[in-house]
Amino acid sequence: MQLIKLNVASRCDMNLCRNKADYRIATGKNTLSALFGTSGLYLCRDCLAALYEAIGKEFVPKSPDNLVKKAIKRRENNEGK
Repeated sequence: MQLIKLNVASRCDMNLCRNKADYRIATGKNTLSALFGTSGLYLCRDCLAALYEAIGKEFVPKSPDNLVKKAIKRRENNEGK
């Protein structure tokens, strides 16, 4: 999947949105269809931002352990051996 910035005028694919599409999410399996625009989802900047926020609420990345927690875990592993 690729996010491609559009240079041509196209309409946003979201329901009830009348804005001009700025981006295309290429969903084609092969590279030719992805590059030449034979498939995909056309989105304006506002709809893409709303989609990004919705995806961010669903898939929250796990924060990495800080240095103190890593040191404590390492000390516990070394004591157990």
